[in-house]
Amino acid sequence: MSEPSLEAKGARIDLRGQPLLARLDLRSDAERVALLGDWSALFRLLSGEAELAAGTLRIVGVPVPLGVEQGTIGLVRLDPLLPGTWNAEQLLTSSAELAGTPRKSARKLAFKTLEQLGLVELAARRLAHLHLAERRALLVAHAVLSDPRVLCLEDPLAGLDTHAEQTVIAVLERACQGRRFLIAVSNPERSPGSRQLVDACHERLRLATGVVIPELDRTPTASRVTATVCRNHQAFARALDRRGIKAHATHEAGMQAPLTSVFAGPCWRYLVELPAGSTAPVLDAALETEAGLVELIPLRDGP
Repeated sequence: MSEPSLEAKGARIDLRGQPLLARLDLRSDAERVALLGDWSALFRLLSGEAELAAGTLRIVGVPVPLGVEQGTIGLVRLDPLLPGTWNAEQLLTSSAELAGTPRKSARKLAFKTLEQLGLVELAARRLAHLHLAERRALLVAHAVLSDPRVLCLEDPLAGLDTHAEQTVIAVLERACQGRRFLIAVSNPERSPGSRQLVDACHERLRLATGVVIPELDRTPTASRVTATVCRNHQAFARALDRRGIKAHATHEAGMQAPLTSVFAGPCWRYLVELPAGSTAPVLDAALETEAGLVELIPLRDGP
């Protein structure tokens, strides 16, 4: 794609006549862009809650918020209200129908999307009974129904613990295959998962007092991580080896057992050396081997 992932020229975003963001100028051609700081004005614009009062703002060449309406942009807002009595398949089927998909095809599309993202077990569960990480994962499924060119996600890891973060990150990795994405992370140092998402991005744009400041590539805070898996640990290690990644099994992680199903094997913890500093190969290997990644913790070098 030749269009910039995100481009703004003199953009002013208003809410009920009051400016939320004024004179926004930026351009990013990166496939994965981390939006650091408070980008809530952009997401209010994307959802139609706010309006573009001046200038231009485009994502992959399509004006905002038109791209959301057309299905070019898949939008994931932070914890919108969901109909608690519906199940996940009903929500996706209804959304697909509203987007113009015939009823019979809409149901097939809903189930196929859940299947592709590894979320089939959510299909019949009521939304009110889903844990926070499961609701966030379902919102990602909702965003990819239209097969968008780009995903825009608003702080998807906010308020999650380490295990829940990895659940959402695994779904994001599946959803973002072959797509660009813009991901807002208000505080990249908040948690290991937040740092992991930011480190996987090709460009980082920090919004401070209405001005966008590109952040230069930083030296990774850790060149090693511990990765704990609950299934297929030997296949996981071989998949890392094929990627040129060294992984050393440290021990059987018995304390992690409560995080996993009784049908899963014992957890195994690996010390993984990352030459490039990115955790993406670890996630890819875990997805490829269905290893059930339950923990991924950066380790800092030195004292």
